[in-house]
Amino acid sequence: MDRNGVRIGVHNFFVSLVLVPIIIYEFIRMWLSANSTVNKAGKMFSERLLKMELPEDVTEALAKEYTSVKDYVFEGFLKRKDKNQKSNVRKNGSLKNVLIKILPGGQILLRMRTGNTKDVTGAVFLDATKTIILLVAVSRALERDVYWVAVCLVSYILYSSLFGLASELIAKHQGSSEGLLGSVIDTLGETLSDTKVVAIVGLTLASHSILAAPFVPLYHVIPGLDFVEHYLSGFGIGLFAVKTYRTFVSYVSYNKALTMIGSVKLSHQVSLFEASAELPFVCYSSVFVGLIWEGLEEIAEKFTPRVVNVFFWNGVIDILMNLLGALTAYTIVYHSIIIEKKENGSNSSEKNTKVDLQAVKRASARVLMQIKAMINIVYAQSTTKDFSKETRVTNLPELARQKGK
Repeated sequence: MDRNGVRIGVHNFFVSLVLVPIIIYEFIRMWLSANSTVNKAGKMFSERLLKMELPEDVTEALAKEYTSVKDYVFEGFLKRKDKNQKSNVRKNGSLKNVLIKILPGGQILLRMRTGNTKDVTGAVFLDATKTIILLVAVSRALERDVYWVAVCLVSYILYSSLFGLASELIAKHQGSSEGLLGSVIDTLGETLSDTKVVAIVGLTLASHSILAAPFVPLYHVIPGLDFVEHYLSGFGIGLFAVKTYRTFVSYVSYNKALTMIGSVKLSHQVSLFEASAELPFVCYSSVFVGLIWEGLEEIAEKFTPRVVNVFFWNGVIDILMNLLGALTAYTIVYHSIIIEKKENGSNSSEKNTKVDLQAVKRASARVLMQIKAMINIVYAQSTTKDFSKETRVTNLPELARQKGK
């Protein structure tokens, strides 16, 4: 990369670093406002339906259909409709599969039963991690270390629930939900179905809980092991963040709305921002999780003498190690060693274009304004009355039939 390309890359990184929290905050604020509008309109609509003396099941169905228009607005403006986009998740979620996944060796057993040889290495890592946690629990039980046996068991349950119960539930509901919730479910389903990513993430996070635990010999024998473990945990967080970001952007983008509005230049800037925002998103995710972790350590320190922590300097170094691990994960992924990068329509010439902070903010504001305006129109009080009247006329035959019974 030439010197000019490096300067542009650094510029885009810092501009995106500023934009990421702004874009997320503005979207959340708009969506909370939209939810409030829909809830008020839905309540009013339901009350009007009740006055019509419609059957209860009909009232519920109509009210649900009315409030679901918000999802159609979201999908119409933001959801990418890619026929080639396919999920790797098998929708065979069942209680039996969940129980098998929770058991040691369950991932491998399921693949043997179904004949699915894909990502066998990842499945081995997942089951090996669970086995390691149980072995550490047994070793601490022999030492009558009740405290750390409990920690291991909780870790095992959480780990198995996340990559067993959660993945099966998401697989079962993936594709059945609409709107923002549907996009989030699809994103989580796609991320958790990548066994290679999940195995590495699980192994790095579990290693921090096991190897760097107080009163576990390796923690005291190897100086600075805690920093190494925070680095590994950061690597796992970064890897998960990259996978989540890329998957979500492949489902949802402001570009669709901007194309409909006719803002070609703004659409181009949003494409540049989406490509540049991945690294800042990884950094924020690492720091955010690191702060939560340090907060939990502080809480644990208050309740047990087993956890000794000096928050400021120890916490700062831990968070920096998390960040360094996340940056390492991003660097490796950037070269497509772990995650295959999906094409988002950008070309090589765009890499030498600067992201315009004001243009991206303007694009975001226009998209959110359009969505909010559409939702406000659909769920306005006058519209609610009109919908109620139309519903009354449409359902008079049904009402007569029900009363006739």
